[in-house]
Amino acid sequence: MSDRIWLRGLPKAELHVHLEGTTTPEAYARIARRNGLEVPSDPSSLFHCDNFESFLEAFLQVVKVFRRPEDFAEITASYLEQSALEGVRHVEFFFSPATFRHFFKDMDLESIVAAVYQECARARATHGISSLLIFDMVRNLGEDAAFADIDLALACERYGVVGVGLGGDERKFPARDFHQAFERAERMGLRRTVHAGEADGRHSIVDAVELLHAERIGHAVAAAGEEDVLQLLRARGVAVDACPTSNRVTGAWGGRGVHPLGEFLRAGVSVTLSSDDPSFFGATLLDEYERAAQHGLGRTETIQLARNSFQSSFASGKEKRAWLNELDAYLATSQVRDLKRSDL
Repeated sequence: MSDRIWLRGLPKAELHVHLEGTTTPEAYARIARRNGLEVPSDPSSLFHCDNFESFLEAFLQVVKVFRRPEDFAEITASYLEQSALEGVRHVEFFFSPATFRHFFKDMDLESIVAAVYQECARARATHGISSLLIFDMVRNLGEDAAFADIDLALACERYGVVGVGLGGDERKFPARDFHQAFERAERMGLRRTVHAGEADGRHSIVDAVELLHAERIGHAVAAAGEEDVLQLLRARGVAVDACPTSNRVTGAWGGRGVHPLGEFLRAGVSVTLSSDDPSFFGATLLDEYERAAQHGLGRTETIQLARNSFQSSFASGKEKRAWLNELDAYLATSQVRDLKRSDL
């Protein structure tokens, strides 16, 4: 059995993928035409990026074509179908209401969330893949916008919204500025994750954990070589959503040797793999697993990543146990070689 076939069959979850970032050039063109917007001769050119700044520019240009609930429903259905074919059992989508509130003042965000939820329910019934939504609050738009996102999240809990995140420019808009928003989110029972240590240093991760009480950290590459930060993550049980291809393209971990994914695993941190924005970075979750294996990740560590992905999800305990049992069954029946290898 080839590595890719084995990895495709490996039950796994994806905990860090931006719904808007799953839009393919083909979907972009369809949605733009449907909304009466001009489509460039080569839509794929809009998705090109080679650093963090160019990614943000490309991302914002692409998402501006979204106008109606069916636009978001289309990309939700497409991504979940593709993910199910690659062995993904559960997806936790980031969605940024504040971005669309900023661009389109009258957009009915609750109707959009309801449309996404309907597609999530349909994918579960058709493909056996579950999904949840996390509202990714945008640092650049300030704490008032974050509070509005929290209010919307609470109103949309019946649509599978389980928590909030924090993305955007972490250098100019540090985590500490959102302490009150995250305090309210925690008080209201929302789960919490923060992009940190991607474009800023170790202090961004520490603030996310100690001030915002983040349960997961997105990226966290700034923790590499920082034993006290790794100890903090380990002691607090905070998981890291690693996105190696994203980090290479944006420069968050470009040209600095081997990605710290292996270091985090060896340090006992609950690390998972995700694609972040697959249409911009050119890698699905299966690709990320395959690339990790090509860079020396052994089967034992690969299995641990999959196990971590279920254990660190915001799903119910019952669902986690079912997925972990499925993972164990797969390992018991598939050809598992190299279980003692540890060559990260």
